[in-house]
Amino acid sequence: MMAKTDWIGKKLTALGLSRSGRAVARYVAARGGDVFLSETSPASPQNEALRQAVQNLGVTVEMGGHSKQCFTHAELVVVSPGIPPSNEVIEQLRMSGKAVISEVEFAYRQAPEIPIVGITGTNGKSTTTTLVSWILTQAGLKAPACGNIGVPITDVIHEGSPDYLVAELSSFQLEFSPTLKSKVAIFTNFKPDHLDWHGSLEAYQNAKMKLFTGEQSPEWSVILADDPVSQCIASRTTGKVLWFSRDQHLVAGYEHKAYLDDSQHVVIHLAGQAPVKLFSVDQLQLIGDHNYENVLASVSAAFLLGISVDIITQACLSFQGLEHRLEKVDTLGSKGVVFYNDSKATNTDAAISALRAFKSRKVILIAGGYDKMTPLDDLVTAVQANAQSVILIGAARDRFAQAFEAAGYHAVEFAADLDAAIGQAYHLSTGEPVLFAPACASFDMFKNFEERGKAFKASVAALKAKTENPLRS
Repeated sequence: MMAKTDWIGKKLTALGLSRSGRAVARYVAARGGDVFLSETSPASPQNEALRQAVQNLGVTVEMGGHSKQCFTHAELVVVSPGIPPSNEVIEQLRMSGKAVISEVEFAYRQAPEIPIVGITGTNGKSTTTTLVSWILTQAGLKAPACGNIGVPITDVIHEGSPDYLVAELSSFQLEFSPTLKSKVAIFTNFKPDHLDWHGSLEAYQNAKMKLFTGEQSPEWSVILADDPVSQCIASRTTGKVLWFSRDQHLVAGYEHKAYLDDSQHVVIHLAGQAPVKLFSVDQLQLIGDHNYENVLASVSAAFLLGISVDIITQACLSFQGLEHRLEKVDTLGSKGVVFYNDSKATNTDAAISALRAFKSRKVILIAGGYDKMTPLDDLVTAVQANAQSVILIGAARDRFAQAFEAAGYHAVEFAADLDAAIGQAYHLSTGEPVLFAPACASFDMFKNFEERGKAFKASVAALKAKTENPLRS
């Protein structure tokens, strides 16, 4: 393992002009290393600024494909999370004996002394990561949220040495992280997703479990008792386990646990200690059972790190959630129609959680986008229970509509685009909230879920201006 200042005379190859590739290039070049960065996309006006910025660091950049130099430049190759393990170049690199690792693994090897709170799972990672970071920050610690949430860990350690790295870790990143070890690791849940990248459900699950098992076992694993994958984690980890659940009966038999009691208060109970009651989830600014699970996980991690109950409570009650995650956008018109933006609901399970957050209150659902081809049975059931009507957009709309119709749910409309869907939803509503939870990726119409969420909010703002000032529209 190289010390973080010992890159003079050393070489590294980075695959991908992504955030992770640029972060690694920046780090190594600043410490005197020789970096070769290879990107499959051809040079274009869209990537010119990024390409030039990396080249200005003294990095050699090739565009438009991976040449022979990928195999000859260095023994260590850092791969972008966008490149699957089945990619021909990855397979060839591994067969040629090169060490192929993720950016998060690279960062860990550079700064193993900085404790990591690692968060993985299918849904809830970003909210949990941000809340853990927020709690630790309120305790006076430097604990940035980083990793898959948008800020590469390598950029964080390049700038300094924080007290903790609170890292959202995707299955893509963990696939290429053979030694990464957390102090506390959180498992939010496991649902079918990213099967196109991993090739199978088993491979996806195995990538997630790397964070918890074998020599990579953390000191503490904080895992969801409701999820069957948690039992696999508990059987393979060598560290301690804290189980969390909204249902106190599910965790009653475990040594270390966190749950909601009968009055909906968060309770943490470690073996040999008295139970500690914190706040009621009714006091939170977040809504939805899935968010209560995120809070239980976050509070547990902070408690295990020694943060006081008062600070944890104050931080949780002041936490407003994340943009594009069941975000309350605005209330429109005399009907008081409330619009919620859950653009981050890029799969059916996330959309189901969003629907269920409204309990018995029906919503007008806007869904659709790039179809991940996951089963729709559970989404149909949730829609039947929670949606007054559904407006479908994007490439997935025909398959979704067929699934709803086949189940006898006929309150379905099509819209040409997101703007049209928002207008239709407003006119359909007699006071029901409008929920944008696509259950799909964004790539058919938008660059990413963030761009899609911003477009939703902009469209709601435009509709509000039109409804409040009809003569000016």
